[in-house]
Amino acid sequence: MDDSDFAKYFPSSFGKSSSSSKPKAKAEPRKTQADDDMDSLRAFMPTSFDKQKSARNSNTSTTSTSQEPSKKPIDQAQEISSKDPVKPQSKDNSATNDHDREDNGDEDEHDEDSADIPSSTVLPISHEITLNEHSKTVSAMALDPAGARLVTGGYDFNVCFWDFAGMDTRFRPFRSMEPCGAHQIHELKYSLTGDKILIISGEAKARIYDRNGMEVADYQKGDPYIRDLRLTSGHVAALTSGAWHPYTKDRFITSSTDGSIRLWDVENTRKQADVIAYKTKERGGRTAVTAVAYSSDGRLIAGAGADGTLSLYPSNGPFLRATHTIENAHVKGTETSSIVFSRDSQHMVTRGGDDTVKLWDARNLKHPLSIAEDVASLNSEANVIFSPDERLILTGTGVKKNEGYGKIVMMNSENLEIVRTVSVSQSSVVRVLWHDKLNQIIAGNADGTARVFYDPEVSNKGAKLCATKTPKKRAVDDYEIDRPIITPHALRMFKEDAKGPCFTRDDTREEDPRAALLKYAEVTEKDPQWITPAYKKNQPKTVYDDRPDGDEHRELKRKK
Repeated sequence: MDDSDFAKYFPSSFGKSSSSSKPKAKAEPRKTQADDDMDSLRAFMPTSFDKQKSARNSNTSTTSTSQEPSKKPIDQAQEISSKDPVKPQSKDNSATNDHDREDNGDEDEHDEDSADIPSSTVLPISHEITLNEHSKTVSAMALDPAGARLVTGGYDFNVCFWDFAGMDTRFRPFRSMEPCGAHQIHELKYSLTGDKILIISGEAKARIYDRNGMEVADYQKGDPYIRDLRLTSGHVAALTSGAWHPYTKDRFITSSTDGSIRLWDVENTRKQADVIAYKTKERGGRTAVTAVAYSSDGRLIAGAGADGTLSLYPSNGPFLRATHTIENAHVKGTETSSIVFSRDSQHMVTRGGDDTVKLWDARNLKHPLSIAEDVASLNSEANVIFSPDERLILTGTGVKKNEGYGKIVMMNSENLEIVRTVSVSQSSVVRVLWHDKLNQIIAGNADGTARVFYDPEVSNKGAKLCATKTPKKRAVDDYEIDRPIITPHALRMFKEDAKGPCFTRDDTREEDPRAALLKYAEVTEKDPQWITPAYKKNQPKTVYDDRPDGDEHRELKRKK
């Protein structure tokens, strides 16, 4: 066999450059049986190695159909059925266009990120579970970045730690404590990595706990006798709000009724890193700072004052004056309770104590873009949030006890028109969360409950893990005393007087022995029972020993 006969068993492109995708027509050789076999083999080989387009659908989840959790009862105050979709905005079609883009460079990465963000076209509110551990208003809530653990705080001074994977249908927290003594909890924030929790309470210092409820850091209080706020080592009055830096994991900020915003380093508990003395035209030059927040890109710090102003500061300083100040952003004397930025930091939403929600353009702060009125607020911790895809803005409404239903209000993020309201309970809805990975909505209420809303079809993990998990059966050796403990002489059969409950007390140790014997002297003389009857026959007359006793008797014996 010569070389020409051997070469016919190799493919036509063997040993040639692959830069040209099309072979020349005039050089096309006659195909033999071996070439046909190699062509069949080439059909199974990949032509290029690149990222494959994601085929995930953000509106569905891999939920087992065998689970049938309890459905949320339809309330009379609920306007629309829980399965009715919310119409998306006409100009924002990024959720659908992302799946139609070509797999090229950064666009592929954007497709993958957008696929992880749940859409608000179908609201996850068909089912709910109730976490009932607090005795008073749930004023603070936070979910870790992974959505595995929830932490809640309230007016009862308690902070409760919940683990969705570890709970069953009894819905009990794995830890409950009072980290700040007799101080109400105003804000709870998980760090970027989810290993730390910032606790903002009514005391003048912030605290950091780990995810298991163990204290990590206790920060310094300031000196209340120093007039200049910049010269104190910490806050001198109750805290109102706080936030972690969006990118730097060891930095956070706090605000206080002392009129300052302080920037802290996690490692330095003795003194803040910087101080922003909030400027005001009020008499005395101070006003309480009721809310504070970082912009999503970390470049700005926004603060709201009790004088109705809203101020923006550069996060890197200098902090001598605000770059932008909006006077009369909300009604003077009310507490602006929440500030939140959009993902691109171009829009900002504020929740005012004047029963309004306002949408602002961070690039032009002269006037709000839209205003939603008559959104009742009765708590200074009421917050406002964006939905994960930022098509909706959510907040809770306040209501007096037994005078209606507290609701979750969902508004269009462009014009603040109310798209949907969901009745929760006959008490105020104070806090609202919507976690992007879980696609579940959590409401903290004034009746001490936290309600988790979800949909088995579009939600992931979270409440789905514990909604159908039955409690563990008791083992044989799990003994618990589940009956009353009977004290001695508590049973009626052992009492002289069985008419009612009577507990006898042994007080013989406190009684004088001589007095105790003399009580029976008269009785023994009249009716002798033991000693006197024994001597009655042989010695009827009592004979007493008249000899001196004690030391005198012994002394007489020595003399003799």
